[in-house]
Amino acid sequence: MEPLLTRLNEKDYHILLNKSRHFEVNKGDIIYKEKNASDYLYFIHTGEVRIFKKMGPNKELTIFIRKENDAFGEIGVFSGPNYSNSAQAAKSSNISAIRKEELEKLIETNGKLGLQFTRWVADSLEISKAKIRDYMSFGSEGAVASVFVRYSNMNGIVTTEGVRLTEPVMIRDISMHIGISRETVSRVVSKWKEKGVITNENKFYVIKDLNYFRRLLACEYCGVENCVL
Repeated sequence: MEPLLTRLNEKDYHILLNKSRHFEVNKGDIIYKEKNASDYLYFIHTGEVRIFKKMGPNKELTIFIRKENDAFGEIGVFSGPNYSNSAQAAKSSNISAIRKEELEKLIETNGKLGLQFTRWVADSLEISKAKIRDYMSFGSEGAVASVFVRYSNMNGIVTTEGVRLTEPVMIRDISMHIGISRETVSRVVSKWKEKGVITNENKFYVIKDLNYFRRLLACEYCGVENCVL
């Protein structure tokens, strides 16, 4: 999915940032919590932010991972008085925030800017719908496969061995993406290693048979192009 800020022309980009306040957050910092007043939309200039929802004691579900030049906080700013999820810095990040009232004024007077926001939100909804399809329709193995496919689209490099993921993959993170136990994820991954579908060195994986995942998820019947987390 194309990040929000790269969709904007130079003029609109600078208008937004001139109306925003800039600050830095450290890895692990909570930027806002579920039920906080949705007063700001945030932009990421460097770093990475995880959008998540509490599902119970010691259990979280990752909704989105947003990276450089993207935004977050729209599930709240455009939908109600409070955020319906939480945001945490997954990496130390440089971000900025624009007040809801300022953003609304800009969108009301700038049709092109409003159109880009509409398209960005629509793409986010498509991605959410595709993830729900994968997580709900194809069992635990399909849900884990869906995460690996999305990792491959986000940071995979095609090599003679297969698709090499350039960032480490943690069993814990997969579990939080799909809301199933680490033990279940670990069993699925072990099964794939035995079948030769994937290999890994420490936390860096190579997907040797990406078509195995695509067949499992019936990707040929899915029209979503932005298949990311």
